[in-house]
Amino acid sequence: MTTSSGKKDRGVNILDPQELLGLAQDTTEGGRARLATAVSDFFKEHKLNEREQGIASDIMLNLLKQAELDLRQALADRLAVQDDVPRDLMVYLANDDEISVAGKVLMHSPVLTEGHLLEIIENKGSTHWQAVAQRPAVSARVSALVVDTKDVATILSLIDNERADLGDTSVKKIVRIALKSEELQAPLLRRPEVDTDTAVSLYMIVSQELRRQIIERFPVGQQYIDRAFEVLVQELSQEARDQGGVSPEMAVLAKRFMDRNEVTPDLMIRTLRRGQKGFFVALFAQRIGFTPDTVMRMVQNKGGKSFIVACRHLNMMKSEFASIFLLSRGLRSGDKIVDQHELAMALKKYDSLKAQDVTRIMVSWKKNPAMI
Repeated sequence: MTTSSGKKDRGVNILDPQELLGLAQDTTEGGRARLATAVSDFFKEHKLNEREQGIASDIMLNLLKQAELDLRQALADRLAVQDDVPRDLMVYLANDDEISVAGKVLMHSPVLTEGHLLEIIENKGSTHWQAVAQRPAVSARVSALVVDTKDVATILSLIDNERADLGDTSVKKIVRIALKSEELQAPLLRRPEVDTDTAVSLYMIVSQELRRQIIERFPVGQQYIDRAFEVLVQELSQEARDQGGVSPEMAVLAKRFMDRNEVTPDLMIRTLRRGQKGFFVALFAQRIGFTPDTVMRMVQNKGGKSFIVACRHLNMMKSEFASIFLLSRGLRSGDKIVDQHELAMALKKYDSLKAQDVTRIMVSWKKNPAMI
């Protein structure tokens, strides 16, 4: 006996290719809907063994390879939430280049395994990643690969998905990405995985309002914040590799401090004392308004004479300048040993500079940094 959606084969109905072809040739909207309904209803009504699933999958895959976009969309929409559909068929739809086809399958299909999702993240683009990130449940392994894409829109979708398992490693990575992407900061702070250590790391980079929320939710002292700051900057310094290197993350973090008017001589002194020379250069560059490379030339040029002018321009107290000049010696010569004669000469130069001369010099350097 033959039904509207199949024919009898060993007591079990399977898809009839001729019937499917007839429905597929009806290119009207109604025809597409009838075909999608027929296929969807077939898989709902029949429990197929492995051989029968293979036959049904082959028939449907051959049809889909020749199908127009609207047919693929209609089938994907109907099959996305079913758990009794051949896996090969759903993997094919999930890999469709058109997100209008793949999207609902990636977001909802219970047939896709973690392995399929990982493969799709590795081989597809951001629209597919975002669909994966919105699934009802996202494993820690899938979350980790999503975070590794460093795609802000995708990571935001993941953070907003309350059923996604982020894991400690993923949360820490997101904090680092949030250095450059403010839109991640507030949503991340709402995640249950955010503990005190993570919150304090966020404290270094977020707005005053979010800082207030962190203190209310995680009461911590200034000593704890200072220690977390030291760890964060040490990690950034290690990533910069060479002692004077300024990583992009350092530059962004320095700008965050500058935006909050927190790049003070005291902060720069503490940074140098911790041996974080790259971050000191990033902070000084933000404060003086030059690039890190230009600041390095200032420090290294002719015993630091240009650097003395720059510090004088910032109206540092004499004691602050003395500390910064001594602690930055390693950037000039690689030698950390204090040269009292060099310091005395630097202080004499610092005292002798007149405000109008400093302003004139700085204006000329701004016009032509190569003069430094």
